[in-house]
Amino acid sequence: MTLFPQGSATAILAAMKHTLLWLMACCLQLCLLTTSHARPADTTFPTLNAAPDAAEPMHVGNRMGWLTDPTRQLTLSDVEADGQPWRAIDRPTPNFGFSEAAHWFRFRVQVPGQRPVDRYLELPVPFLDDLQVFHRADGPHTRQYAVGDTQPFDKRPVQHQNFVMPVTLQPGINVFYMRLASTGTVEASFRLWPHEAFVADSNRENLANGAVAGVLLVMMIYNLFVGFSLRDGNYLLYIGFVASYLLFYFTLTGYSYQHLWPEAVHWNSIAISSFIASTIAFTSWFTTVFLRLRAFSPKLHRLMLLFGWAGCALFLASLVLPYAWTIRVGTILAIPVAATALVAGYWRWASGAQFARFFCLAWTALLLGFVVLTANKMGWIEANVWTNNASQIGIILQVVLLSFTLADRMNHDRARRIEAQEAALAHERHARESSQALVRAIEESNRELENRVTARTADLNEAMSQLQAANHKLTELSTTDALTQVRNRAFFDEALRNEISRASRHGAQLSLVMFDIDHFKRINDTYGHPAGDACLRAVAHTARQSVRRAGDVLARYGGEEFAIVLVDLDVAHVLELIDHLRTSLQSQTVVFDGQTIRFTASFGVAHGTPQPDTQGEHILSLADQALYRAKHEGRNCVRHAAF
Repeated sequence: MTLFPQGSATAILAAMKHTLLWLMACCLQLCLLTTSHARPADTTFPTLNAAPDAAEPMHVGNRMGWLTDPTRQLTLSDVEADGQPWRAIDRPTPNFGFSEAAHWFRFRVQVPGQRPVDRYLELPVPFLDDLQVFHRADGPHTRQYAVGDTQPFDKRPVQHQNFVMPVTLQPGINVFYMRLASTGTVEASFRLWPHEAFVADSNRENLANGAVAGVLLVMMIYNLFVGFSLRDGNYLLYIGFVASYLLFYFTLTGYSYQHLWPEAVHWNSIAISSFIASTIAFTSWFTTVFLRLRAFSPKLHRLMLLFGWAGCALFLASLVLPYAWTIRVGTILAIPVAATALVAGYWRWASGAQFARFFCLAWTALLLGFVVLTANKMGWIEANVWTNNASQIGIILQVVLLSFTLADRMNHDRARRIEAQEAALAHERHARESSQALVRAIEESNRELENRVTARTADLNEAMSQLQAANHKLTELSTTDALTQVRNRAFFDEALRNEISRASRHGAQLSLVMFDIDHFKRINDTYGHPAGDACLRAVAHTARQSVRRAGDVLARYGGEEFAIVLVDLDVAHVLELIDHLRTSLQSQTVVFDGQTIRFTASFGVAHGTPQPDTQGEHILSLADQALYRAKHEGRNCVRHAAF
């Protein structure tokens, strides 16, 4: 029995080919780093201009001189001496991958004017064994910083997860020399920050990283409860994987050293490789159990178990072996583990296991994220917000999709149980049909029962139809003003709330119009209340001719006062429509008991785009105030207010 069928073997060979190409690229990168002294020296000494009133950071990037120190013995005096092989950085970003050598960088900053400028010099890399910064200004005076993750966190000049050093740039030329040495990757993306911009950017970064950690914590807690309720071990392995990556992520970004173990220098120096190892172990075990590889492919099952135990061994080795070894092994081992998990998932999906489809999408997202991250760390692609956060984006997608995967497999198993139950019911029906006489008696009885049920159902449907019609009529009566046959106050209040909510969600405009008949009391006193009622009915009839759209609302608000809600109209169209209504009412006559009654109306309009916290009472108050102004300024006019 072969481990893979022919089609799957081709996919696996392709995955192994890509892995070998990646390893060859790593070797080529290291060779380029070690043989770079053979190039002609470049003695450029870049000068950057720092505006005193700058509000954005200055990204030094590759605008630095670069010098390698394979012996790690060079001092500041040595690198300042003439004849050193300084050269320009010929890559998009100053990332040099894994390197045993120390790296020196230098640049100059020119400050115009006569006043010194305070800045923060930041290296946004939480993990670096040794960083020395020399700032030379005012002649021979030099300010020096010596930081790194081999020192307690509270020794840093600025308490931040990255390496941040306050510098005062003196007028004229300021010279910076930086020495970087690490057992991990060497990255030198220096930035000079104004204080306010640095604080704002740190707050945004903390918020984004907190959101990532929050998503992972929520998924852990949610699936923990689901796992306990279902008593499914898959959820515990999933939680172990998410927890391992969460600790890896916090450690990689420097937050663990800042908040969890600021004094544990040794543990912090090995934590990344330890959590990579535990992530590999839980990943391998979760894959083999979830995809049921023991029954599907015993050899693939044993391979994933081997990866899992290799992760355990690497975890133990990370506690005693040098970090430079374990981080390389962990990085290399993570790729075939993820690739094998992905191949196994697609194989299961192709073999008919529909529950594996979300699993495949999850591992595809993760693998792409880590490929981008690895290329970024090796300096093969330019660092930006997407490449720097590729692993975070990939892991969030993977964690969410894996949660869907667990739920999908649970539904898949439930569907299989239902199918088994349906098969059992089919056998039961077949057994019942063996007795024809009993079946005929049962069918006859069922037929008679069905006829009765049909008759009763018809009666019930008719009664329900009558009840629905009565309810509809009752609803109409309860929301309609009896005198004017337009909507009443209760309907208007509910409609206003709904339209404010809809308009705030879609960013739509909304207008509320309040109007009433001028000198209505005089009409009642002169012609009698029945004549006043006739005027109210005439106003409602005329207003209905203007308010025709489906979403608009016309209601009698109370007494002689009416209200209109208009949606998705700009203020110019609203005022034009309302002024047309005003002139229509002004030219209208009401004949009652042989007497001709003429009247006018005043209008108050409140118009704007509601926000989520906008209250109907506020809009009503603005419309009412506008109506009051119309009354106060002579009546028979339109006044409006914005909100």
